Amino acid sequence: MGVIESSLLSDMKVLEITNGPSGSYAGRLLAKSGAEVTKICRAKEKLSSFRDAEKNILRFLTDEECIQYVSECLFSKWDLIIWDSHCNEMCKNTLNAFFEQQPSSGTCIGVFIEFPAGIDTEEEYTLQAMGGWMELTGHPELLPLQVGGCSASHLVGAHAAAGGLLAVLTLQQNKKHIVQINALTVAVSALEGAYSTYLEMGEERRRMGNRHHALAPMTILPCEDGWFFLGAPVDEQWALLQDWADLTCNPEWINEAGRLKDCDSLEAELCKWTKKVKREELFLTGQAFRMPFANVQTLQEVKDCPHLKERNFWEQTNIIRLPWEIKTNCTENRLFIKIDKPLRILDLTNMWSGPYCTRLFADLGIEVIKIEAPHRPDGIRSKKGTAAPFFRELNRNKYGVSLDLNLMEERKKFLELVETSDAVVENFSPRVMPNFGLQCEQLWKYQPELVYLSLSAFGQSGRYSDFVGYGPTLEAMSGIAALTHYDDGKPWLPGFSVSDIGAGIHGAFILAASLINRKRKRVGIRIDLSQYEVACQFVGDYFVTDCTGKQSNKDAQTRNLKNIADENRVHKISIKGGTPLIGMPWRSKEWKISVKPPPELGQHTKEF
Repeated sequence: MGVIESSLLSDMKVLEITNGPSGSYAGRLLAKSGAEVTKICRAKEKLSSFRDAEKNILRFLTDEECIQYVSECLFSKWDLIIWDSHCNEMCKNTLNAFFEQQPSSGTCIGVFIEFPAGIDTEEEYTLQAMGGWMELTGHPELLPLQVGGCSASHLVGAHAAAGGLLAVLTLQQNKKHIVQINALTVAVSALEGAYSTYLEMGEERRRMGNRHHALAPMTILPCEDGWFFLGAPVDEQWALLQDWADLTCNPEWINEAGRLKDCDSLEAELCKWTKKVKREELFLTGQAFRMPFANVQTLQEVKDCPHLKERNFWEQTNIIRLPWEIKTNCTENRLFIKIDKPLRILDLTNMWSGPYCTRLFADLGIEVIKIEAPHRPDGIRSKKGTAAPFFRELNRNKYGVSLDLNLMEERKKFLELVETSDAVVENFSPRVMPNFGLQCEQLWKYQPELVYLSLSAFGQSGRYSDFVGYGPTLEAMSGIAALTHYDDGKPWLPGFSVSDIGAGIHGAFILAASLINRKRKRVGIRIDLSQYEVACQFVGDYFVTDCTGKQSNKDAQTRNLKNIADENRVHKISIKGGTPLIGMPWRSKEWKISVKPPPELGQHTKEF
């Protein structure tokens, strides 16, 4: 395979001037990826052992000393500067003035994280309320719930880090650029599926309780020894579950629409069965049937998870690594032909996480080719075969090709595309691409400098690697559901899949970092990204402060935030040409973001 690459950004120098979890998480991603990150802060500012590890920390007694240092050090060579609207006003003015002065040589990217007026460093609660998260999470007759952990703040930070690297990758050299990250837009983008459907079809999503809004059964139920996430939304899965549990069923439950219509009775029947069974038996047997079952794990259970230990997720006691492993094909005596051409990415992904990752590149003008099987299109399309609103949002600005990789001739066409491509992104289970004979090592024979990103549920190794995982599966297993609760402590699922967009933006970050590294070192790179481990990043603070497994009072979701949620429930999103347009979470004058429809299945939108 080659060697493990842990320093993709080893040549990058980053200055971080932030005062909140979002900016510090952006710095964490960069520092853990090899960049030299210097963080400046006030002398008494409390730092996070999770987010601020592996940074050079400079403390100043006064704001004046901090500003003086910033003014002086800006003349040094910084590749990336991150600051936010929480930092000192004079400091912000100094940085803005610096980026207005264009140098004759050298490139520097500034990333500014902008928060709505009135949001302080306790940004998590307000972002969730204003972004609509709380309005979709919890019981419909009770107060809205806050999603557990620091999901919103860490999403903002991941978008900031990814936006900075995409600017390095795509914007004009020998110039200064400022990338503005709107924190509220990031929070809203997590509900892209709900907003796109609302804007186009007028369907407004409401709190559904502890279940999925469109699939059944997808809910948390009690077991003999704790709480369990049970998912069997596909008709074939339901048929297996019915036989396995020997359920007394309403005949209408045979199809998806009938189960969704009668959720209360269905879940009551399932509850009679699950209460008599232990979680681990349900988990392993359900996964053997290819059902996205999961134990709802406490923080201590996540810490003790054998799968995470097998993947060396815990670098040291109470320190977690990033959710990916990097390997390169550093073989010697290879001849490289340098071709200066636009980047091309082959997109084999479906549903949400993968398409969101690749769309960020497509929106910036990078050529993304979406590849679907004619007999098994992207599952997020509508059943009639036409693009659903959310599908159109996730796959805009991409080209489309239909290829059946089961056929030799179709695989040859795919390999021809690989020869002229820079990256391949897929989110299959680990067995799929090897079954086609198209694993990374095989593709490197056709394109030695290829970046290959796998976005699987549990990663390419470990005892759960071939298990099925939807968003709720990963939120149950990571501790997010356990930290989302009312006073009674019962775990609740978020009203949307925060882990999907989390995996997508982390995938975009590491893909951009790998493409930057590739430009320097001219090697192929293999990325194994675990969506389960991404979800664990959202609760990372809790692992380094408290792994007792006890529910934290600070996340009891009965704060008086209902008024905030009600007042800010609707966030205005522009509609262009009658088509819903969910804005990019960052802005830059030099990024030309086009909006064109996604490819239709069976239609090659370009000759390659």
